[in-house]
Amino acid sequence: MDRREGFHAAVIKLRSPEWSPAFPDMNTLNVDGEYWTIRQVCDLVKDDDGVLPDEIVDELKDAMHGVRRLLELLGRSRTYATGSQCLLELLDNRIKTFRTKR
Repeated sequence: MDRREGFHAAVIKLRSPEWSPAFPDMNTLNVDGEYWTIRQVCDLVKDDDGVLPDEIVDELKDAMHGVRRLLELLGRSRTYATGSQCLLELLDNRIKTFRTKR
C-alpha cells in the first residue's frame, strides 16, 4: 500500500484491539514494501496537503471521542498533514493514559 493507504490503515490499527499502549510500536504496517509503526506512518504524510477522504475523517472523528480541540483542528483542515497531527496526539494520549494508570 502507498503512504496514504498506510495512514488509513494506521487509523484503523490504533482503534483496533490489536494495538496496545503498553507496546505502541509493536504492530507495524507494510507501506511501500517497508514496515512502519503508526508514528512513522504519520511522519510519512506529515507534509501531505492532499484532502482526506470522508471515510478516514469519520474514523478519525470516532477515535477522537469528542476531543473538541482535535475535532476543530480537523474541521479547519481536512488534509493528511492535519490528520497525522491528530492521530499522533491520539496515540500519545493513549500511551500517557496507560502509563498513568499503572
